Amino acid sequence: MKGLEIIGVEPGGTALDVGIGRGDRIISINASPVPDYLAYRYLIASEEVVLLVGKKSGGEVEIEMEKDEDDDLGIIAAPMKVRACNNRCVFCFVEQMPGGLRRTLYVKDEDYRHSFLHGNYITLTTLKDGDYDRIIRERLSPLYVSVHATDDTLRRFLLGNCKAPSILEGIKKLTDGGIKLHTQAVVAPGINDGAALVKTAEDLAALYPGALSLAVVPVGLTRHREKLYPLRTFTKSEAARLLDGLEPLRKKYRKKFGVSFVYPSDEYYLKAGRDFPLAREYDGYPQMDNGVGLVRDFLDGFKKTTGKASILKEKVKGGSFGFAQDDRQTYKVKKIILITGKSFAPILKNIAKEIETITGLKLFVLPVKNNLFGEKVTVAGLLSGNDIIAALRGRKADAAVIPSVTMRDGEGVFLDDLTPDYVERETGLKIIMAEPTAKGLVEGILSLAP
Repeated sequence: MKGLEIIGVEPGGTALDVGIGRGDRIISINASPVPDYLAYRYLIASEEVVLLVGKKSGGEVEIEMEKDEDDDLGIIAAPMKVRACNNRCVFCFVEQMPGGLRRTLYVKDEDYRHSFLHGNYITLTTLKDGDYDRIIRERLSPLYVSVHATDDTLRRFLLGNCKAPSILEGIKKLTDGGIKLHTQAVVAPGINDGAALVKTAEDLAALYPGALSLAVVPVGLTRHREKLYPLRTFTKSEAARLLDGLEPLRKKYRKKFGVSFVYPSDEYYLKAGRDFPLAREYDGYPQMDNGVGLVRDFLDGFKKTTGKASILKEKVKGGSFGFAQDDRQTYKVKKIILITGKSFAPILKNIAKEIETITGLKLFVLPVKNNLFGEKVTVAGLLSGNDIIAALRGRKADAAVIPSVTMRDGEGVFLDDLTPDYVERETGLKIIMAEPTAKGLVEGILSLAP
């Protein structure tokens, strides 16, 4: 029996009221097939629907109903099977993963449905005519597309796929159909930077506002690259040269479109030792999840935390700052460790000094060495629980604040499946998980106060 499998229904939901239960399948809505949850969401957004439901017990029933347009019936659907990538990108991060981690970390996602739902980047290399038709028909916009280079010969080399279709033809199909795209170029020095990167930016900008943005991200290399194509990271001078080459384009696009369109990732500014663009040049931060604008947002966010910093100061000065060890006493905090990756450590150290000046607290910024992926990986988001434990073990402090970006989304564990409670037991330190923003940092510290 085809259709969308129901693995649960919410109490009080419409599905329960009309007799849809766990194990049933929604075969069609208004005579249109329901192959997955995304199609279900599109089709159920109507006030009058006719459902064809395959019952777990056997047989099919037709259910007619009138409902609110935004009523999703309260069903819990089986997860969509992920469409796998058919490329062998020279810089693919999955190919550089160490063994022994959770199986889901090795999945190479090339699924336009997850691009729409979760912002995952896809290359368009697996899309068929029917997929393009569905994307346009169901208005699956925006999508997130890995371009890397608009020169098809160069792009096919980067993708490790000599049969990859023309990227601009695919993008034009989508933008001509009214679909908006956020794009990215993962850039390797000496391969798709320089003139090739300028061409990529210009080709995509010609499709604005169908193509809404281009994030320029440096290649990420781990120590697990045996038998893979030889690549290297950007030097300081190369990062500066890339920024200098893109800035005239950014100025041109701001004048022409009112937005910068091209957004180099924070790593380039950190590597080059350059000041970050002002917030207005990030145009609402459309590529923040891609590491673009996080530092600027953090710096500006800290300016807005003075009220909470004043609360910290009052609690410290008043002698009431600490955390409860048990029901009988409150432990006075003397020193707090702030965990981060090596690339962000200089920024965080300056922020920590300001917090110390305001509050009198003792803060120690600890950039953690990445043993899991290698020292070339310097971002906090790829730190493992074991690496954090190794860095904290033996440190004389009362608590450690760890950015939540180190956790697997919604799973409460680090990349190596360790939990914050386990880190706490192994290090003997109070562990606070904080949102990776200035507000989250201050609130994390403030949470230590009873």
